[in-house]
Amino acid sequence: ALGALVVLDPVLALSVAVVFGGGIAASLAVGRPLRERIRRARRRRTRLAANVAEQVTGLGVVQAFGQLTHERTQMERQSRSLTRAMIRRARALGQLSGLSEAGAILAPAAVLLTGSEEIHAGRATAGTVVAAMTIASLVATATRDLGRVPEYWNGSRVALEKARAFLATPTLAPERPGAQPLPVGEGRLAFADAGLDGALEHIDVAAEPGAVVAVTGENGAGKSTLLALAARLADPDSGSVLLDGHDLRDVRLTSLRRAIGIAGPDLPLRRGDLEHNLRYRWPGAPASELDRVVRLTGLQETLKALPAGLETRVAERGSGLSSGQRARVELARAIVGDPRLLLLDEVDAHLDAEAKLAVDRILDDRRGRLTTVIVTHRREVIERADVVWHL
Repeated sequence: ALGALVVLDPVLALSVAVVFGGGIAASLAVGRPLRERIRRARRRRTRLAANVAEQVTGLGVVQAFGQLTHERTQMERQSRSLTRAMIRRARALGQLSGLSEAGAILAPAAVLLTGSEEIHAGRATAGTVVAAMTIASLVATATRDLGRVPEYWNGSRVALEKARAFLATPTLAPERPGAQPLPVGEGRLAFADAGLDGALEHIDVAAEPGAVVAVTGENGAGKSTLLALAARLADPDSGSVLLDGHDLRDVRLTSLRRAIGIAGPDLPLRRGDLEHNLRYRWPGAPASELDRVVRLTGLQETLKALPAGLETRVAERGSGLSSGQRARVELARAIVGDPRLLLLDEVDAHLDAEAKLAVDRILDDRRGRLTTVIVTHRREVIERADVVWHL
């Protein structure tokens, strides 16, 4: 359209170009702070949403300690902060929209004013000016929506920045270049003079294949840290951790995760149904394997009592289930596929009798076949363990 306008009358085309050029320059000036305003609004909305989620999940704590007024005040303060950020964002977007609308109005007006001078000077005819105004109106209509381009562009850039920052976050224990798949083995776990950040020093022990190892010690002694090293959720600062003679740092993480099952308080259930949670370690597990772990963990009666059975929805962190039911589902998830090494971090603490029986059945089922390391304070488990590691 602009090309046709240039052919029709270069002077009229220049007037339209000046209007649009001025509008673009003004949009760039107004749009410069828009990205920061979008970023600030997103940040404050995220903080408010996180606070709301925390208050909902921890409502009992808030009520028990009489902090309703404090939490309400904090939420109101965050809401006001978000409101101010959204108003500043909306103000910038309104200015951009106003500039695009002004350009759509001023372009035909500029043609009319310039055209009248051209007609008065005898350099153009009325028909030429009318045609130019028609073209300018078409261009203005097409460019009116361009005022939202800075909004979409800056919003996408902020989202892309967050996505890149998330993807750039290093894993707890990144896979080394050239790592190899973990060969088939019997499940011998060994710590060779391993240490980590002062929490553990000079750990030099081994769990033989098929053994049940009980890990005991005072709070803060490093029991959970020991299991984190065994699962390669962290790497030792000194020494090494080996599974069937292979340094865990030299093994591909995918094959290592298939060889290790783990359950503990820091590994809660995920949002979804019960079957999704049971299959989380091995999504392709056959129904017969699910039946096996359900029987072993004593979940049959629980599933019968639930109207939807395995399709029962589980909320975040397993809320909606009792602590014993959650523990048994977490145990079942960990043993799906019979991993050669099973790590249990205080899974029998503060549980009902049925959940403790499930732990005992799992230990008896694996004894002599597959290696199990359990952090526990239960005397019964410690007495029945093949080996006891005291930290």
